[in-house]
Amino acid sequence: MKLLFPKAERLEGVDGSLLKSPDILPFTASRDWRDPFWNRRITKGEIGCVLSHYKLWKKCVELNEPILILEDDVDILDDRWEEKVEEYLDYDLLYVGRKHITGVKKSIDSNIETPGFSYWLSSYILSPAFAAELINYCDKNPLLPADEIVPLIAGEHRDLVLNSPLQDFKVAAFKKDLIAQKVGSFSQSDTETPEDIWEDYSFHILTVATDESKASKLLESPHNIINLGKDVLWEGGTMQGPGGGQKVNLIREGLSNYNDNDIVMFVDGYDTFIHASEDEILKRYFGFRAEVVFSAEKTCWPDKSIADRFPETGGYRYLNSGTFIGTVGTLKKIFADQVENHSDDQLYCQKQYLSGNFNITLDYESYIFFCLAGLEKNCSYNQTNDFVINNETNCTSCIVHGNGGEYTKESFNSLYYQINEYKIYIPTQEYKDLHVLDRDILLLYNFLSEDYCEELIRVADEFNEWKQLPNDKFPGQEVRLKKLYEKYYNIYEKAYFGKFVPAVEKYWKPLSMHGIRDLFVIKYERGKQTSLRLHHDMSLVSGSMKLNNDYTGGVLKFPRQGVDNLETPVGSVIIWPGQVTHGHECTEVTSGTKYGLTLWTSRMDEDIYAP
Repeated sequence: MKLLFPKAERLEGVDGSLLKSPDILPFTASRDWRDPFWNRRITKGEIGCVLSHYKLWKKCVELNEPILILEDDVDILDDRWEEKVEEYLDYDLLYVGRKHITGVKKSIDSNIETPGFSYWLSSYILSPAFAAELINYCDKNPLLPADEIVPLIAGEHRDLVLNSPLQDFKVAAFKKDLIAQKVGSFSQSDTETPEDIWEDYSFHILTVATDESKASKLLESPHNIINLGKDVLWEGGTMQGPGGGQKVNLIREGLSNYNDNDIVMFVDGYDTFIHASEDEILKRYFGFRAEVVFSAEKTCWPDKSIADRFPETGGYRYLNSGTFIGTVGTLKKIFADQVENHSDDQLYCQKQYLSGNFNITLDYESYIFFCLAGLEKNCSYNQTNDFVINNETNCTSCIVHGNGGEYTKESFNSLYYQINEYKIYIPTQEYKDLHVLDRDILLLYNFLSEDYCEELIRVADEFNEWKQLPNDKFPGQEVRLKKLYEKYYNIYEKAYFGKFVPAVEKYWKPLSMHGIRDLFVIKYERGKQTSLRLHHDMSLVSGSMKLNNDYTGGVLKFPRQGVDNLETPVGSVIIWPGQVTHGHECTEVTSGTKYGLTLWTSRMDEDIYAP
């Protein structure tokens, strides 16, 4: 009989028990995956296993033909296994032996079936195309156990799904194992030893933000940010020029809390945001093969006289101290000196780098850190792939640093809000109560007090002249504010010009407001007006505010935008463009009585309704 596999080649595997985290470069292992049976993270043995299989997948692509992979602890259960396997070499993945975990097994013929979610890669055949996808996954993602990656690429995983579907691979498994692991080999494998690759270090993200109200973009991120500046009086200068030496001292003190083999990433507090997982950040850091990586920028600041000392690069040349990552042991040495609080932190770090005493490299291409100064027009956000892109280097970064002047800050904030639900920037220091519900729907908190709202309801009910207003195309119970009492109109008018107009004109720049066109209280109750059909307003910009909340139903909805006012508090106003794009309705009030205040604004000068 002609042997299908006449020649066996032995490849040296990777001994997971000897691994430490830097040994797996340029890969990184997933910190998030948990074993479904033992609730533990990936072990050193599992990393050694997947790296061993990775070498075999590379071999398959190199040979450009299907290969049979056998681990060294298998038994042949069927002497005719080669003859049986030959019939199915057109399959991209064929388990010759495996352990079925879960999922439906559908019979294909008398010998094979769909594999379902299966473990154990002691014996399997794969095609070059399938091997290439396995390699591609490992190159772009944190490592999982091989038993997880193969079903994932095959589309048979019970939990995980790829973001981008792959080609439709032919996958199968023999109903009865032809080759299987030796009895007892599984329990003796170091893949099961609960010693994970991460025991060698922990990862920490540090910042200095003595005023946490200015650091919301960073501190409100899903990452655990350790603020070394919390409850600290800032003595490092105004940061309008050289300064920030106090940051060096705070970093030195903070590093003393961590082991030398830990990894720390530092990011400035007020003008950075993180746009990647810790796994991705670490994978890119390990790829530099340096102990410390600082961000790089286009200009040498604050001392231009040392610019020539920085080596020429294909990217950005000069060290920026606002973001960096490295091992604690080396960082302790870099930040060992006590400096004056008013000295310059960036100049200090630049001199440490130029000394040549440390294993430091710069992120010349913005592979981890993107410094925006001077590059405001060369960055973009890819909404489809969820990436911030440096268009000069064609790199996608993990952390964006809005260092620079006011123009840089605008670009920084614009990027941040595009990424975070595609919100447009609102200058929160000027308009702290203004929030973006949708690209063109705003919510202005604390517009009027609850006491004012309660008083307005009382006065309107006492006035008791609820009626449909002229030109209304729907039955209504409404009363104009000027009809009630000039005092209440004046209070609203003051809030309108003091809060509403500045925020609206800033957001929809260069919009210019003309004035209040109409302002009325509307009432919904059972037996009379209970709802409001879908409509647009005769208004440039409209506003709607709840006056009470002791009712059910009566929700203001914008069907096109998918926004409603269900959770908005009394006294806060929702703002939107009045015509064309923002049709809205009020659902039926099912119990209680709803009161609201509606504002229409003038579309041009003298477009003011005369009551």
